[in-house]
Amino acid sequence: MPELLLFAALCCAVMTAALMWMLRPPGPAEAIIRACAAAAGAASVSVAIGVATDADTAAFFLASAFAAAPVSVLLGAAAQEARPGRRGVAWALVLTWSLVVFPVCAVVPPLIFGMCAESECRVEDFGGGLALLVSSAASVLLAWRAPGGVARESWTRFALPVLLVWIAGALWLASLEGVIDAYTWRILLAALAAPLAGAVAWTLVDVLRRSDRHPLRSAADGLLAGLVAIVPGAAGISFPWTLVVGALAGAAAALVYGLRRLATAGRAGHWALVVLTSTAVGYLAPAVAGDSIGFVFSGRIAALAPPVLAFLAVGALGVLASVPSWVIGARRGS
Repeated sequence: MPELLLFAALCCAVMTAALMWMLRPPGPAEAIIRACAAAAGAASVSVAIGVATDADTAAFFLASAFAAAPVSVLLGAAAQEARPGRRGVAWALVLTWSLVVFPVCAVVPPLIFGMCAESECRVEDFGGGLALLVSSAASVLLAWRAPGGVARESWTRFALPVLLVWIAGALWLASLEGVIDAYTWRILLAALAAPLAGAVAWTLVDVLRRSDRHPLRSAADGLLAGLVAIVPGAAGISFPWTLVVGALAGAAAALVYGLRRLATAGRAGHWALVVLTSTAVGYLAPAVAGDSIGFVFSGRIAALAPPVLAFLAVGALGVLASVPSWVIGARRGS
């Protein structure tokens, strides 16, 4: 349905605006231009390759690629924090990811797993968690030791944009179904329930750790962790398992965020690890509790191998592809 494509684009525009509001990057006009370039580039390349290889429909790749815009805001902010004043690093990182890494990660895994007829080879990634989340977060890991530490943002500045990202993200996930059917409501329920469970879990972990963070800030972080986690399995994980996925992601992300050994790292690398942790929980969830391929239902532990291998391969590609951007930035700063 063409209307759903327009709706997906609108949802991604709202997420982009909310992240801009939250992060307030220097040079906001340039960040918006970068976001538009990232979405256009990711859509053009992934649609062309995806249709040529018959990996999926053009509509799915297009709707998925729209989300490259909000991701580019996060990548640009990470580059500007790790390499302040060097605009070329942000451009290089965003364009490399959107034109190369995203299309490869969106198209290649489905093709590889499609060559295997065994049920254990089925890997569910409904919202493109590998291409959108794992690859982009991995691209920031090389900024791990960038100076700056973990900032204590005001919860009032953070909470409202997070709500917008949550609502727009849930609607965007539902639009990926391509039609309005019974699965649409299932996806919406998953995208609403998992973040709420993540918010409760993150807040509980912070309370048990006696963290000095504001409870609403903890809840907002948990919402994001739960939303990230449910992206891969929104269509394949049924209620109440969606609550379990969100809660596990929120708790695991809170523990990773609160580790003292990680607190000395740069904020960008620190949050990249939090995103990878949340996505790992959600990406492995269908292999554990998916309706048709999950270990809980099939009893086959072999179903875990393909998603683990895909996660590691995409993460490695994200790190390797980001090397030129970070190396160039380091050289210019020396």
